[in-house]
Amino acid sequence: MRCRGRMEATPVESSSARPVGTAACSTSPAVMAAAFYRAVREAARREVPLLAAGNTTALQAARSLADRLAAEHQLQYVIYRNGARVPVQAWAESATLTKSAVAYNSGTLNRAREAGVQYMEVFDGIGCGWTSHKDPDKATGTLRTVEDAAAWPISHPRCGRAFGPRPDATRAG
Repeated sequence: MRCRGRMEATPVESSSARPVGTAACSTSPAVMAAAFYRAVREAARREVPLLAAGNTTALQAARSLADRLAAEHQLQYVIYRNGARVPVQAWAESATLTKSAVAYNSGTLNRAREAGVQYMEVFDGIGCGWTSHKDPDKATGTLRTVEDAAAWPISHPRCGRAFGPRPDATRAG
């Protein structure tokens, strides 16, 4: 579906997108949100495998994703539920970095699990919490079970969290 003017959309989970501009189409927001969701998934399916295969960096994949969304769907901004307008390039970068961090950490945890390691040491920003950036349970330097680490591979978008296997550890703490 193509509309003249520009299309602004909220993140997929909020299911609301709206065209903006004088020449926008009259399609319902729910239909446009579904179209946006499909477009993002289709574009991401092309870029993320290249990232996983090591053929591109996360930033290159983000740039390609943003360029594809801008060219094919005239998407310039993503509007979040709180009304914040984020350029599609910044949104794509954040989404790609987040997905790649989750994939990297999941791979580390899967290999540790296969090796019989039960505990992981957490490497994260000094003030970063375990379940969110503001969580008072600070993550860095702690030992967590592989299962706990798998439940929280990152705590927020652009999170720098990583895990190191600790085969010598006998309990978390």
